[in-house]
Amino acid sequence: MAQSTTERPPGTGPAEEPRGRPLARSGPGTEAGALRLLALRLHFYAGVLVGPFLVVAALSGLVYAVSPTIENVVDHHSLASASADQRVPLATQIRTATERHPDLTMSGVIPGANGANTRVLFADASLPSTSYQRVVFVDPSDGSVPDDTVQYGSTGALPLRTWIDEVHRRLHLGDAGRLYAELAASWLAPITLGGLLLWWDRSRRTRRRDEVSAPRPAASARASRGRPLLMRRHAVLGTWIALGLFVLAATGLTWSTYAGGRVSDLRKAMQWSTPALTAKPVTSATSTGADEHAGHDMTRPAGDVGAAALPDQAAPVLAAARQAGLSGPVQMTPPVAAGAPWLIKETRHSWTAGPNAVSIDPTSSAVVQRLDFATWPLAAKLTDWGIRIHMGFLFGLPNQLLLAGLAGALLVMIARGYRMWWLRRPGSRFGRPPARGALRELARRRPVATVLGGALLIAVGWAIPLLGISLLGFLLVDSLIGLVTRRTAATHSTAGG
Repeated sequence: MAQSTTERPPGTGPAEEPRGRPLARSGPGTEAGALRLLALRLHFYAGVLVGPFLVVAALSGLVYAVSPTIENVVDHHSLASASADQRVPLATQIRTATERHPDLTMSGVIPGANGANTRVLFADASLPSTSYQRVVFVDPSDGSVPDDTVQYGSTGALPLRTWIDEVHRRLHLGDAGRLYAELAASWLAPITLGGLLLWWDRSRRTRRRDEVSAPRPAASARASRGRPLLMRRHAVLGTWIALGLFVLAATGLTWSTYAGGRVSDLRKAMQWSTPALTAKPVTSATSTGADEHAGHDMTRPAGDVGAAALPDQAAPVLAAARQAGLSGPVQMTPPVAAGAPWLIKETRHSWTAGPNAVSIDPTSSAVVQRLDFATWPLAAKLTDWGIRIHMGFLFGLPNQLLLAGLAGALLVMIARGYRMWWLRRPGSRFGRPPARGALRELARRRPVATVLGGALLIAVGWAIPLLGISLLGFLLVDSLIGLVTRRTAATHSTAGG
């Protein structure tokens, strides 16, 4: 987490002096030293205080990463059909499901194929939000109903995976619980970046010292054990996983309450929103945009649009979509009004670039509108890839194992960071925490740059509100601690005099 500026880097002894030209001072008396101390202190405070939130996010994220595989095992009876043969017509499967819920409106169909059961979806106002749907599984090989349950989100998470997702996302505490995850995601990238910069600076200064003064054997031995060894392992592991942590932070923030709202506003302003098919009648079909976090499931209720005829329309519409090039698993959304088309979109699944979609006129089976993933704006593509990487769906099981390994490595990093903090505690042989005064020194030496840096931090704090608020809190607490410390020292000095 943090290291004292008085401690020498690996490879130097406590009594070493350079035998060449003198090196620049590393304390707060120089601009480089002040910047180093400021980064060190922020890294220290953020790591210690945000660490518990990161631990919870990493532990729950480790389980969340492999939850799709867990679901495939636990809910195998719901997901897998008794036989890969398609013996029961799709219309019959849909009618079997609707008989289960005659009071609900069918909102979608995911036809079963290659050994998977068909999912017939229903809009249910009794569920927590529109992201939840009633789902009836129908075995296309024999027409049986192995399960009648609830699914969540664009990947159709069943109750167990939904429960794991809720733990990771908000600890089952409702909207207030989402603040924990947003705080962790807000600080993950700054902590990682700060650690990389500190280690790069430390390595650079070590190389410079080694150029003018060969390390003593005793110093090298000390650097290979204890806190220096712990620090080096902490830094090396952090360097290896840094890119993955940046990706997790960026994708995690897209789901957050406040920073996610800023991202959505920016994407709308820049016309980077994810495009979607229109659900309007064929005569007025136009392309519209949609926010993938609010309506990317295309779960629009069919309403009273000839509901009795919908089952018979499904098979011809599906055949037309297959002929149009949609070859993977698809979700079919019924018309929302008379004359409106069916919307067919490939579901989010592994080893694909992204979902293609078409709308089909149910009366003629003609393609009304086509939306290929290749035509999406780059920002929308990156968002889709990021979401699927974060959820463990972009590359299947390898993606999930990589995420689990990343979460485990982050837990090791946090444990090592707290160990270094404990070794740095007052009274320990490794000295004191990072010194104060760096910000004052920078403001004195570079007032314009300090003001510009402060303005940049304010802008970042506006874009990522929990980062800005917590950073302000850290600075206030640190200032109060410094004030109390100075007053206590002055009192003791006066009393001693």
